Amino acid sequence: MPSHGNPQPLVQDILQQLEIDPDDICKVTKRFLQQIKEGLDHPRPWQLPSYVFHVPDGSEKGTFLAVDLGGTNCRICLVDLLGNSTYNVTQTKQTVPEHLRINPRYQPLFSFIAKALREFLDQHELRHQIDCPTGSKRIPLGFTFSFTCEQTSISKGTLIQWDKGWDIPEALGKDPCAMLQESIDEMDLPVLVSALANDSVGTLLSRAYTSQDQGSTLAGVIIGTGTNAAYLERSCNVRRLPNTETKPMHDTIVLNTEWGCFDDDLKVLPITPYDRELDASSINPGQQQLEKRVSGMYLGELMRLVILHCHERGVFNMVLDVDSPCNCQYGIDSSFLSLIARDRTTESWDATKDIERVLSARGVTPDDARILTQLADSIARRSARLAGSALGAIIIQSERLSGPVSEKCAVEVTSLPNDQNDKQRPKQPKRICGLLSRIGDYFKRFIYSLTKKRSVENESLDQGSEQNFIDIGVDGSLIELYPGFEAHMRGALRDIQEIGPEGEKRVRMGLARDGSGVGAALMANAAT
Repeated sequence: MPSHGNPQPLVQDILQQLEIDPDDICKVTKRFLQQIKEGLDHPRPWQLPSYVFHVPDGSEKGTFLAVDLGGTNCRICLVDLLGNSTYNVTQTKQTVPEHLRINPRYQPLFSFIAKALREFLDQHELRHQIDCPTGSKRIPLGFTFSFTCEQTSISKGTLIQWDKGWDIPEALGKDPCAMLQESIDEMDLPVLVSALANDSVGTLLSRAYTSQDQGSTLAGVIIGTGTNAAYLERSCNVRRLPNTETKPMHDTIVLNTEWGCFDDDLKVLPITPYDRELDASSINPGQQQLEKRVSGMYLGELMRLVILHCHERGVFNMVLDVDSPCNCQYGIDSSFLSLIARDRTTESWDATKDIERVLSARGVTPDDARILTQLADSIARRSARLAGSALGAIIIQSERLSGPVSEKCAVEVTSLPNDQNDKQRPKQPKRICGLLSRIGDYFKRFIYSLTKKRSVENESLDQGSEQNFIDIGVDGSLIELYPGFEAHMRGALRDIQEIGPEGEKRVRMGLARDGSGVGAALMANAAT
């Protein structure tokens, strides 16, 4: 539909709806922090214990298999941990067909994974070549399962819910490791599913393993098709674990936040007409509200809804073909936002050809391209600032800003007793727990100050300050490929009163490449 009148009022109104100012960031962070603490005290579908009690120190060695299932892909990996904070990965990737991602039964999906695993073993002649730990004849495998599970040990868990467009009802309430092992055994493969890993937990472990400054890694963050984070919490704060009043506790535990479901009751998250429409037409209305505003699974769909709204009101000069992806639900991928943003960073900015190609549009003008880029920037900026707000809540909860908390330990695991009932238990006084942790922090900070060399001030944006830094491992296409995504996250961190510009400088973000595969291998190593 050709443009008529002045499109700017409508466009400016949409841009304003997508804006999140500093006051909003503080409110969102406060709400997220409340939910973090609530999930520590009571069983909730967030703040899930991973049963990893310490992070790697880079000395771990061994050869392990890993399966990484999430988004729309299944990766099979062979990971060699070399013991000097380095590793080698051999991998293959297959797209999981939609009829397996949305299916009443679980067997078709797990049979597909087992077949892919069999092909991988045969292709690389691995069935009899790997020296298995503890003399076992089966190769240990870590299973990165990027969906919400309540874990009961490092190798067992219960699937709570699907997200990212998946829906396999029969699998709910079942153990992902057991379902995969069932299909593996049916094919008589020499493989033992040894560990259940969440992708964000894997990212944290991978980053810690490869970090040159051991003990500094606080969290692993995923911002790609989906979004999630895991972080290192003090065990004395996790009162949802059974028998914490009598059972000797480890100092720390890795928690899977499942932050995609934060504020599902929409007390503080921004709501636009496009958010409402996307949520209402999704397969899980009312759920994963943060994920629907942050992750790549949904940003392209938000962009599509905004484009249609503007097109129907004559904002654009361009004409959309009948078969344009704009006319198909989830027809636009979030990579479109990155594409036109990258176009703008070139010296001769002209996104019209890319827009015509991706949207199947004719007659795209520079004005159309400018408006589309503004809209894409606002959607991506909102995503990044919300992700920064969630990360800020984790940083505040960790109390790392009061000083470094460094611990060089191997990965340890334990199992949860079978009794999962939510009984009332005597809670440890929070003040005592907090006092003890502060005393430990001050002691560690004193030792740290004696041994740590002063670093150069004013490091580059993506590195943060090297003095007492807080290391964050990140992974995912959005944070890696969208121009300025991390900068917008950092802007949100600076807006949070408890962090501010000085605290933000201490945050160092680094890509945890192969995080899901290497992290799963590290968990399999811990379980052997």
